[in-house]
Amino acid sequence: MLWPRLLHFGSRLVVAMLATIIVALVSVRVYVEYEIHRATAILAEASRVQIGDPESAILPLVKRYSGFKWAPDSLGPRENWTDLEEYDYQKELVSDYRYDLEVSPFGLIPSDLRWDQHRITQTIRAAINHTPVGLRAVLGMRDWGTDVGLTIRGSRVQSVSAMVLVEGRPRWLGHEWKLVNAMPERRMRAKAFIVESGFLEMANNGGSLTQNIFTPRALDEEVQVSRKFNAACLTSLRGCDGFCDFVPHTLEYLEQHPDAAGNFIPPKCR
Repeated sequence: MLWPRLLHFGSRLVVAMLATIIVALVSVRVYVEYEIHRATAILAEASRVQIGDPESAILPLVKRYSGFKWAPDSLGPRENWTDLEEYDYQKELVSDYRYDLEVSPFGLIPSDLRWDQHRITQTIRAAINHTPVGLRAVLGMRDWGTDVGLTIRGSRVQSVSAMVLVEGRPRWLGHEWKLVNAMPERRMRAKAFIVESGFLEMANNGGSLTQNIFTPRALDEEVQVSRKFNAACLTSLRGCDGFCDFVPHTLEYLEQHPDAAGNFIPPKCR
């Protein structure tokens, strides 16, 4: 009689464990979908902020997403610059301070920068960093995050930026748009829209990102293209494979307007 009881108990234990795992996976998926909804909302709200808006107008947005405030680095003494004209140009772009707002299901911003990061999020973050990428995707834990930046000068919005980072199949992928009053470098100052590129150095891998930079003089089409990306990359089990998957609209625009590409060399897509 003992063995049948043990088998019955063991089978019930296995069923309970499987049910617990299924509930946990479903809960993670629901949580991630909720965070994607929040990410979509914050990007939409950021797109409505305009240069020159009073700081008081963006404070509810900062509070709603638990944003934090920090001061930018100093340019240093003018005599330390070899290009003095660039220094003078950069001096006019320095902000008084910046607000950063993050939406990420697993806390992409390091906890030493986010003093209010919950311990549960820190625990999940540690677990993710020690789990293979392929397994994370199957478990619904693909790593991604969005960040919105609002710079302030003279109690007015000086620039608005939004960045989406996601762990792609081979490497990290990033897409950023920036609404600025003036281009970030003197060499670009005559342009109203430009697509640049940059490198990503993440804790568990490297990658690259596109940077769509535009001023209030940019065309509506350029603004709309800048703000589009493939949101399916955030939950893809297979993972998106490069910019052709992640930012197809930007690449299509550059194919028709190659003069808008700065240091970014668009890949050839099938």
